[in-house]
Amino acid sequence: MYPLFESVCIENSQIKNAHYHEVRFRESYMQQYKTHPTYSLFDGIHLTNLDPTLKYKLRIGYKQHGTRFSFSEYENSIPTSLQLISDDIISYPVKRNNRKKLNNLFKQKGDFDDVLIIKHGLVTDTSYANILLTDAKQIVTPATPLLEGTCRARLLDENKITEKRISVADIHNFESFQLINALNDFDETRWVPITNISRG
Repeated sequence: MYPLFESVCIENSQIKNAHYHEVRFRESYMQQYKTHPTYSLFDGIHLTNLDPTLKYKLRIGYKQHGTRFSFSEYENSIPTSLQLISDDIISYPVKRNNRKKLNNLFKQKGDFDDVLIIKHGLVTDTSYANILLTDAKQIVTPATPLLEGTCRARLLDENKITEKRISVADIHNFESFQLINALNDFDETRWVPITNISRG
């Protein structure tokens, strides 16, 4: 069994955010096994047989002594409507194959594409992505994510976004939002009206 995993974007025959995936892998491995890994996340992975015109999802499962990986073609599919769901117990600090609690929350989305999870009154993530919000002056992301995404980490390092504690009451002070993850990077053309987030 491979309890932990990374989902990685391959585009133009290149691994996107490779540094950030490697950093998160090492941190997650250390948290799981209390020691440093003896291998790299991308050991043994070659991209020579992939079509450079296609976008791929590379899924890497890993355990204490090795990895397994698979490639699949990926078409952008990102939610544009969100149902607020509160859960003060949910925790997902590392990417685990066991997503049972997140999946149970996702089932409560109703007619919406996904859920936006509120923990102790603060905005965290959706079931599969970090969220960005803008008031047309700045772009912020919650300082209380369930999972620190690789795309989110890079955007913070590049000073393109800033962290902010965002309460439920703060949400509608923003004009629009977009979701980001390893397979769906920040895109200025992808903003969605804030009214697409329902308070339920």
